[in-house]
Amino acid sequence: MKPILMMTTLVFLLSSCAHNFMRGTVAMKTDKKTAHVCLGNNDVKVGETLNFYTNKCTGGGGGGGADRDGDVRECEMETLGTGTVTKLLNNHYSEVTTDGSFKFGEGTLVQKQK
Repeated sequence: MKPILMMTTLVFLLSSCAHNFMRGTVAMKTDKKTAHVCLGNNDVKVGETLNFYTNKCTGGGGGGGADRDGDVRECEMETLGTGTVTKLLNNHYSEVTTDGSFKFGEGTLVQKQK
């Protein structure tokens, strides 16, 4: 009985933490203009604008830090475009619609426009 209880507790803890790792990203692309993002009703409101970002990295041989030749890899956030929150799906997710002028996918970073 103890192994079942321990396994159930472990699964619950891991699943409750999963959203925290995804927060501020596209969770699901529903079409070329619409996405479900990991920002819920405590984070955004219908009508708010979100920025979509990607990391652009230069230099280095991959991974982080310096490669064998000492070249340092530098990364910066590049704005892809914007979208508008059209629907709050639940506490964790909302629907965002873009104008379709840029490409995004699962894992694309999103942040509320300031």
